Amino acid sequence: MSRLGALSLLAFGLVAGVAASPAAALPAASPQGAVVSVGTPTAVHSSFWTMRSYVALGDSFTAGQGAPPYRPGACMQSRYAGYPTIAAALSVYRLTENRACSGATVADTTAQLAGVGGSTALVTLTVGAIDVGSNDVFAACAANPDPTVDPCKTAIATSTAKLAELGPKLATLYATIAATLPQARVAVLNYPRLFEPGVAPLGDLVNTATDGLNAVIQGAVAATGDPRVSYVDATDEFAGHGIGSRVPFIAFDQANLLAPANFHPNALGNLLGYGRALAQDRVFSR
Repeated sequence: MSRLGALSLLAFGLVAGVAASPAAALPAASPQGAVVSVGTPTAVHSSFWTMRSYVALGDSFTAGQGAPPYRPGACMQSRYAGYPTIAAALSVYRLTENRACSGATVADTTAQLAGVGGSTALVTLTVGAIDVGSNDVFAACAANPDPTVDPCKTAIATSTAKLAELGPKLATLYATIAATLPQARVAVLNYPRLFEPGVAPLGDLVNTATDGLNAVIQGAVAATGDPRVSYVDATDEFAGHGIGSRVPFIAFDQANLLAPANFHPNALGNLLGYGRALAQDRVFSR
């Protein structure tokens, strides 16, 4: 079965199975940092299921904060529907650990690398948004998204200054991961545009800032000069599915603007956004 065909089947199972019987359709709960196991069909030739070790690092987008319920702890790791869990279900990689955590910075992600097994074959990560003050911009511009008026104006200026400093930090992080894990491929995912164009002034502002952040991430990947470090662009996969679309891939509860899942990929976003981007870039098959 093709990877994209498997994505379609998993999408159907995710929607239909959970609706029918959540307890029966989903794997058993596991403690934070452990792996949600995925059954191995005995009819498939065993060589296909020779698993390679896979570790996920980074911030809330890799933790799966937009797809509750969460595992115990403060990191808001999705129990069932984070993209690392989905990636492991669709590939020869076995998710040995998801160390990603809500609010993680570049420095935090470097610390997450400690103790990761040297035989790890794949690392995926998202990081950088917190470093440039994404949360601060949201907070400052929520009431008045006019970028020419304070506090929004100052928050954007501060974020822009931080963005200029982020590239070298990211390049160092990616190179450190590659050097620490000499057998691993490092797949760096970018951030999706959260809003449909024209939905709200703040939405257009956030989308523009996201494009700038993604350009820095892509440049940092190129700066490593390491073929094992690759940039996975999920922009096309999320296009048309932002907040305000008919089928959003981004979690947003208008009745609860402080919901933890808000402004993060939901289960469909992790599957058909990030999951499909990983499949399109053949990250699963190498």
